[in-house]
Formats: sequence, C-alpha cells, structure tokens
Amino acid sequence: MMRRHIRGGRTGAFLAAVWLALLSALVPCRAEYQLSPGDTVEITVAGMPELKQRVPIQLDGTVTLPIVGTIAAAGSTPADLRARVEMALAAKVLRQRTSDGRDHVVLLQPGDVAVAVAEYRPVYVNGDVLQPGQHPYRPQMTARHAIVLSGGVSTVRGRAASIGVEVVEVEREYRTTALALAREQVHAWRLAAELEGSESIKEQRLVETPIPAATLSEYLRTETSYLNIRLREYKNEKAHLQSATRMAGEQIETLTTQEKKEAQGLQTDIDELDRVNKLFGSGSLVSGRVTDARRAVLLSSTRHLQTISTLSQTKQQRDEYLFRLEKLDTQRRLEVLRDIKESQLRTGEMRTRLEAAAQKLQVYGRMASVDAANRGARPAITIIRRSGEGWDRLPASEDAVLLPGDAIEVVARADQVATAAVQ
Repeated sequence: MMRRHIRGGRTGAFLAAVWLALLSALVPCRAEYQLSPGDTVEITVAGMPELKQRVPIQLDGTVTLPIVGTIAAAGSTPADLRARVEMALAAKVLRQRTSDGRDHVVLLQPGDVAVAVAEYRPVYVNGDVLQPGQHPYRPQMTARHAIVLSGGVSTVRGRAASIGVEVVEVEREYRTTALALAREQVHAWRLAAELEGSESIKEQRLVETPIPAATLSEYLRTETSYLNIRLREYKNEKAHLQSATRMAGEQIETLTTQEKKEAQGLQTDIDELDRVNKLFGSGSLVSGRVTDARRAVLLSSTRHLQTISTLSQTKQQRDEYLFRLEKLDTQRRLEVLRDIKESQLRTGEMRTRLEAAAQKLQVYGRMASVDAANRGARPAITIIRRSGEGWDRLPASEDAVLLPGDAIEVVARADQVATAAVQ
C-alpha cells in the first residue's frame, strides 16, 4: 500500500509538471520592457541602504550612479541593467560601517542588486478632449484611461474645468459687470445733475443693463445723498468765502478811516515838534519839552505805520477771498467734467466686458450641446508609437493597451458633431 501511494504521488506530480509545460507553451511570451530616456529606475543593493538610488535615464540613454559612474541603460531590459550594475559593483571595494563603528568589506552575491522601473515615460493625449497634455503612465493603462484623465471626449479643447462650472463663472461675471455698469450709469446721472447745479437726479433709461427696480432705487438713493452732500459743501464754502470777503471789506473801511485819522494826528505832532524846536532855539523852552514832542511824533508814526500794514494785509486777504470765490465755480465745474470723463472710460470698459461675457455664454451654450451629444460617443483613436528610428500610426480602440511614451490622438466623429449641431 505504501509503495502504491508513493507511486501515485509521483505520477500526479509528473502530470502536473506536464500540464504546466503545456500551459506555458500555449501562452505567448511577452517581450520584457526596454528602458528608454524619460524612464526613472530605482536601484537597490541588499544590506546597503545607502546605495539605494532613484535615477532618471538621460537623453543619451545612460544613468549615473555613485561609486559606479555612468552606465548605458536605454534599449536594455531591467534585468540587463541589473547585470551591468552588479558587474560594475563587483569591481569595487564596498565597505560598510557596523553598529560598533568598525568597517568591514561587503562581498556582493548574485541577486543582491535589484533594478525596478519607478516611473515610466508619460503618455500624451491630444485632439478632442477637454484637457490635452501628458499623463503619468501606469502598467496596463488603456486609451480609455488616458482619455478619462484628459477630461473625456469633447470638441472643446484645452479646457481645465467642466462646462457647467465655467458657465456658472461666466454668468456670475456677466451679472457682476451688469450691476457695475448700471451703478456707473447712475453715477453719470448724478454728475450731470451736479454739473447743472440741480439738487435732484434726472432718471434715464439704463442701456443694456436690466437690473431689479429695488437695486436701481438703492443706487439712486445713494447717489442722491452724495449729490446733496456735494452741493451742501459747495454752498457752505461759497457762503464762507462771501462772508469772509464782506468782513474783510468792512475791516478795510475801518482801517482806512483809522489810517486817515492817524495820518492827521501824525501831521499835527510833526507841526508841534517844529514849533517846539523853534522855541527851544530862541531859548524860550527847556530841552525836556523838545524830548516830549519828539516822543509824540515817534509814537504817532509807529501807530500810523502799523495801521497801514494791517490795511495792506486785509486788502490782500480780501483779494484772495475774491479770487477763491471767483474760482470756486470754475474748479467745481472742472472737477465734475474730469469725473464725467473718467466715468465714460469706465462705462466703455464695462460694456466691453459685458459683451465679452455675453459672447462667452453664447459660445458655451453651443459647446454644451455638442458635449452633451458627444457623451457616450466612440471617438476615432490613433496611437502614435515609436518603432525603431521612426513612428507608427496605429488605429486603435478605447481598450487598446498603451506603452510608455505613446501619443494618443482623439477625434470626435464628424457625424456626431453634426448631430449635436442639429440638436
């Protein structure tokens, strides 16, 4: 019984080996991946983590490693590159420091070096997709995967977001610009009223900016309040200048009268001084009387000069008030005209932005219908793949498996676009 059991076990193992051999013969052998510039490989050495390196393959097809130097990699398989690294390291004396601080020589054994592809060359998608460009390659990646990463099939090329989100943004821009344009038009109405000196704003028809009546009323209320403040400031300043001019005029009249009296008094003191000097010369008066007369002349002269100076300053101040009063209307008119010019420039810019937003909404409306029609459509796909020194154009389906470095062209079918246009 024991022999029969052993014989049966050997027979089962033999049949299993034959079955595996047959299966391996039926399954086609797949070529091992060949490295190319743009790939990144990770090289590790067992027991020596300090030698672990992740290096890209350069344009000349080589990789550069510490200790080893430059090694050819392009066109080789990872196994070939591993053998070259092992051979290069075998010719080097590798030392490793132990935990107790001593160095010892490391002898590499077959299989101690491992080479793996860390990052493959990206694939590139172009054509009728939302977001053309490159995408990282993943093993068993298909054309469908690449198209999904590009935002899906669409006749709208180079868009970074979905149409729905962009339409919302454009609508927000349109409404914001329309409100700003309406506010600027009401502002222009207020400037026109201020230029005319009116205390009320003449409401007109808004151009291309239909807004709620409540919003328009709020704009009018705000601008009317500002108009009243401006007019009140203007009237107050004008009244202040007129009052200051009138007071300066009254002061000038007073000082003029005072100056005449002081001039007469000065002349009287001068005549008195002449009379005293004559009497002093004839010996009829003492010197003290002459001194008093001279002091009186000096005092009168000083007082007269001060009055003349104050009168001159008051006249100059009155002339300045008159000049400011005369210039007040001109300055105010110039300021309003400048504000009107700036308002017209802003209005023009806002109308341009509003027209652009309206055109975007029209374009996105057509694009959205095309994209909606293209959902679920099967586009024409062409894979452009490197072959030796040239490139092959391979018609493919969405299930076609890609290779690193492939370029995918996606074209929405003309009949689908036409159907979307009719819809």
